Amino acid sequence: MVQKLLLFAFISAVFLIPGNVVAQHAQVAGNEATLSQNEGSLVNWMTLPEAMEKVKTQPRPILMDFYTDWCGWCKQMMKTTYANKDLAQYVNTNFYPVKFNAERRDTVEYLGQKYGPTDTSRKATSTLAIKLLQGKLMYPTTLFLNNYDKQKNEFGFSMLAQGYLDNVKLEPILVFTLENAFHNSSYDDFKAGYDVSFYDTATERKLKDLKWLSPVEAFNNKTSSKKKTLVLIHTEWCNACRVMQRSSFIDTTVQKYLKDKYDLVDFNPEMMDVINFKGQSYSNARTPQAPFHQLATALCRNSFILPTLVVLDENFNIIDAIPFYLNSEVVKNLSAYYGDDIYKKKSWKDYMAEVTKKEKKQ
Repeated sequence: MVQKLLLFAFISAVFLIPGNVVAQHAQVAGNEATLSQNEGSLVNWMTLPEAMEKVKTQPRPILMDFYTDWCGWCKQMMKTTYANKDLAQYVNTNFYPVKFNAERRDTVEYLGQKYGPTDTSRKATSTLAIKLLQGKLMYPTTLFLNNYDKQKNEFGFSMLAQGYLDNVKLEPILVFTLENAFHNSSYDDFKAGYDVSFYDTATERKLKDLKWLSPVEAFNNKTSSKKKTLVLIHTEWCNACRVMQRSSFIDTTVQKYLKDKYDLVDFNPEMMDVINFKGQSYSNARTPQAPFHQLATALCRNSFILPTLVVLDENFNIIDAIPFYLNSEVVKNLSAYYGDDIYKKKSWKDYMAEVTKKEKKQ
């Protein structure tokens, strides 16, 4: 079921809650009508040139639907997935949605290059479709693009999803793309965390096994702690934050270590409490220019990204601030790296090389 909530954007959108629909994958051929209309879709589709113009002035991810006139599952996806009111609103608000006929006969420009059909036949494939689909011509296929770099004229993130996507399959990919979860995680790892967050009936019980302090409890009028501190900075409307908070800290082995080595702080930067941190007072003016708590911004080293995991030493000095979604394996390794003071002796790269080497031997 898709429910309306607040989404990771600084404007109102839709927070997606998984449903119970089984995804299908198929490639259907036939002599069906062209997809000149939206076939019931509520998504505001645009052309690729239109999307590219927009992304240069107002950056957003691009969702690109590859179809053909004869593809039955392409039509079905328009009638079902993209006909869902809440999902369509999510896509319209946060993406530039492009519908691209893989057998188009005209020439289209993309990132400074022009692409035409492979030949003059009626069902010739667009050379751009061949390029972007990496030669795997299955329909429908959805391409997700993000992090457009104007100087390099390229996208920093690209991901393909082949076959028919229902709401359940599409939702985590949208979140993964929009909220830049790909910076520190593969999609498979994120999807595993997403499923734990929303499907695993044991999650609620496991969450109760860890004690999270509020920033007021952890910091107000204190100058030190017996343990190091992990601060998770996140909001209720940040989907990747929700996945991280509900899946990355609940492994029983990780929980035992965290309880021994760290105080855990759950920091919603929209809180209004005044906090006295290391002798300085921090508050939240809640203005359009500064909508978040001053201490949250300071802990993020003035580079505010959601979620961010901050590591503090026993004197509340910032050791590190790691932005973007982190899966359970990364949290486990990070907590050991800082909790055992390995960071004082080895670089993160060298430490992870040792961890990987040990894992291969096992």
